[in-house]
Amino acid sequence: MKKKSLRTKLVSGFMALLMGIGVIGGVSGKTDKSYAATSVSGVSAISDLPRDFIRGVDISSLPAFENAGTNFYYLDGTSGDMFDILKGAGVNYVRLRIWNNPFDSSSPYKGYGGGNSDLYNAKVLGKRATDEGMKVFIDFHYSDFWCDPAKQFAPKEWKDYSLSEKKTAVYNYTYWALSELMDYGVNVGIVQIGNETNGSMCGVGGLYDNVWDLSSGVAALMQQGCYAVDDINSAYGKNIQKALHFTDLNENGAWYASCLNAQGVDYDIYATSYYPMWHGTASDLTTTLTSIARTYNKKVMVAETAYPYTLDNLDSTSNTVSGYCMNYQNYSVSASGQATAVRDIAAAVNKVNTNYKSGYGLGVFYWEPSWIPTSQSAWGTYGTGWASSSSGNYEKLYSSSVQYYSTEDKGSSWENMALFDTNGVAMKSLYVFNDMAGLSSTTSSGSSGSSSSSGGSSSSTSSGTTSGSTLDGTYYIRSKFSGKYLNIASGSSENNANLEQYTYSGSSAQKFKLVSDGSGYYTIYTGASSYSKVLDVAKKSSADGANIAQYTSNSGTNQKFQLVEVSSGVYAIKTKISGSASCLDVYNWSSADGGNIAQYSYWGGDCQLWYLEKAH
Repeated sequence: MKKKSLRTKLVSGFMALLMGIGVIGGVSGKTDKSYAATSVSGVSAISDLPRDFIRGVDISSLPAFENAGTNFYYLDGTSGDMFDILKGAGVNYVRLRIWNNPFDSSSPYKGYGGGNSDLYNAKVLGKRATDEGMKVFIDFHYSDFWCDPAKQFAPKEWKDYSLSEKKTAVYNYTYWALSELMDYGVNVGIVQIGNETNGSMCGVGGLYDNVWDLSSGVAALMQQGCYAVDDINSAYGKNIQKALHFTDLNENGAWYASCLNAQGVDYDIYATSYYPMWHGTASDLTTTLTSIARTYNKKVMVAETAYPYTLDNLDSTSNTVSGYCMNYQNYSVSASGQATAVRDIAAAVNKVNTNYKSGYGLGVFYWEPSWIPTSQSAWGTYGTGWASSSSGNYEKLYSSSVQYYSTEDKGSSWENMALFDTNGVAMKSLYVFNDMAGLSSTTSSGSSGSSSSSGGSSSSTSSGTTSGSTLDGTYYIRSKFSGKYLNIASGSSENNANLEQYTYSGSSAQKFKLVSDGSGYYTIYTGASSYSKVLDVAKKSSADGANIAQYTSNSGTNQKFQLVEVSSGVYAIKTKISGSASCLDVYNWSSADGGNIAQYSYWGGDCQLWYLEKAH
């Protein structure tokens, strides 16, 4: 996506079963025609739409909103888990971007924003999607922040790598990340190697050497990513498809397809961004995609599309799409216009199946339908804005000035393009995904819509499931990040003995007893003190960096902790003194024995997540 730099009972159950059929890897030949479903969005069904046609969304930024306490609702205003809402609207695939390390390199390691979309978030979102019967499309940027034709910065850690070293890094990172996703139970169907790579990628190519035909290293990097997908397929017995992603299709899509062919890149899907207000008509889209599919025998898809329902700015950050950049306005700026635009884009892609060959026009993804406005305090703290004040530090690694990112916290630049209103309520346009397939939608939580596997009310799903008294007991507590265990330094029984991490020893110093106070919080007694003392936030501070130590129990709020299960068996240990805004954190991302444990604002990174292992 180019950021600021440019621009619902039987039939329903049967249809849900059909939508669970794999999308890529075989030609269905069969279609969902007409089921006399009432169209919520107002669009008509697409004739002969394959039942495995991708009706997807990119939902990458969702964790930032949930962590910030944002709630989402069905069309009728009843609350629900986002994935239940999306499934009820007909979404069968989700796209998730991955940035290598979207956090500042120095304390306090603030996220760059844009959802802070790292591998951890992709794993959690991907598993939630998989559990709803959806497939997952992984979008590797090979950068630490936004990539598009104007900016393709390499990750911080790869800043000084040669092309040869970047090739190795792309392969290794792709293979490792996909292994993590596979092992976590994510049903990956497509992997995208690079994002809007119009001649450049990972600090290589036209933006850097004025060679735009992919021959100066971009094709080589793409191929390494493809090799990694191939090897994952062999190792896991999968058939994950390899996509390459470009934009400005009508102007240069055919040329980039020819460049890929000339460079011999072995891929499966030519993916494009196609925004109706920027890129032209649906007819143009069909023409170019059909030509690419026919000429190079490649499957094709729209990896990103969206359209505004208003041109108003709904927060204090200016929008990517406003009146001055509506190059084409073939649809009304309204929820109805959104739905019609998406339906037409999908129909245009589907025409490739009749114009060339069945199974080659794969589908369409709507970009970030839930990126609504939030409070200004959430922009930088949780990453709900398009960029935070720390993002400029990343750009300055490669440039003397900050042109594309930011030196201050920014809000949403996309809220007028969302399929949810500013209160998080689904608009009728969201239901275009079922409507285009002639399927019924679920527009209310009803008796089952609130049956979210992640915890019922929207307030609990926003940050995980708060566990009750069932956690009472004695545990070893292991860091998800380092694999080391909470430990009272030197096994001391004295007040102010420090809480640190250390290699497993099984000693009393690494045993902690959780005792519920009956109101959602726990006192954590330390084995080192023979359970006579407790964990304590030093000086009753609510500040980031406040130390955690052992101290005589006084039942203060600085000695109370909330255990929040953010994914199966994985917990954040939040501090009451901070109003549960902060948590136990492996400070400075230390992986060493003795690494300090401090209080820090919760953002969901692995350094803030813990496994509880029963001790006796």
